[in-house]
Amino acid sequence: MTNKGMTLIATIMLMVFVSIAVAGASVFVVQWILQLNAEQFETKCLYLAQAGIHDAIYSVRSTHNPPTTNGYYSLGLTAVNSGETFRRGATAAELLMVDTSAVSLSGRDVFGLRIQKATNSATPAVTLASLVITFSQTGSNRRLSSVTIGGIQRWSGNANSPANININDVALTTTNTMAIDRIRFNNNINLTGMTIQFVMTDGSSKTVTCYPASNNCIFTINATGKVSGSVIYRTLSADYNLMPTTYATTSRINVYHEINTEITTP
Repeated sequence: MTNKGMTLIATIMLMVFVSIAVAGASVFVVQWILQLNAEQFETKCLYLAQAGIHDAIYSVRSTHNPPTTNGYYSLGLTAVNSGETFRRGATAAELLMVDTSAVSLSGRDVFGLRIQKATNSATPAVTLASLVITFSQTGSNRRLSSVTIGGIQRWSGNANSPANININDVALTTTNTMAIDRIRFNNNINLTGMTIQFVMTDGSSKTVTCYPASNNCIFTINATGKVSGSVIYRTLSADYNLMPTTYATTSRINVYHEINTEITTP
C-alpha cells in the first residue's frame, strides 16, 4: 500500500507539474502571438501615416500654380485598403503658408509677402486674429504706422517693435494666395530684419522671418495611420518647405518626426 500511495502522489504531482508547464507555455505562445500582431499593426500604421504625408506633398506639388496658388491638400479620413486608413489634420497655424520669396523694401513700405491656407478643406477655419511684428533697424527710430492685407487696411497706428496688432480677423477661405500688400512705417526706414508672429483664431500661432527675402514657404502635414480592429495608431508630422522660387528642384521636408497624438478630426 505504501508503494502504491507513493506512486499515486508522484503521479498527481507529475500531472500538476505538466499542467503548469503546459499552461505557462500556452501563455507564452499567446503573448508572443499578441506581441507579433501588435508589431505588425504598428508597422502597418507607420506605413499608412507615411502614405498620408507623401500623398499630401504630391497633392500640393500637382496643384502648384503660382501666383494663383502654391498648391494645397485635403484633410480628413482616407481609406487606403479595406480597414486601413490615414487621417490628416492640423491647427490653423500649421496650415498657414507664408511665401517670403518676393518680399522687398521701398522707402517706408515692406511689400511682396503672400499668405495662403494649405488645404482645400473647410475645417478647420484658417483665420488670422492678430499679428506681432518685430523689426530691427539702423539709423533714426521708425515706428509701424499701418498694415494692409488683401487690399484692405487692417490696422493703423504708431507702434514700436514688437508691435502687437489686432487685425479684426482675416479669413483665408480659398486656396488662392492673398497679399500682405503693405507694411508701412512712419517714414523711410533702413530695415535690417523683420519677423511676424501670425496668431490664429484657434489660438495657434506661427512665427516667420519675413525680411529680408528668403526662399521659404513652410507648412505642416500631420497624418495618423490606423488599422480597423486595433487601438494602435502611429502619427507622423512633417514641415514641408515649398520654396516657390526654385520649386522644381529644391522643395523639401525640413522636419519629420513622430508625435504621440492621434488625429481624430476632421
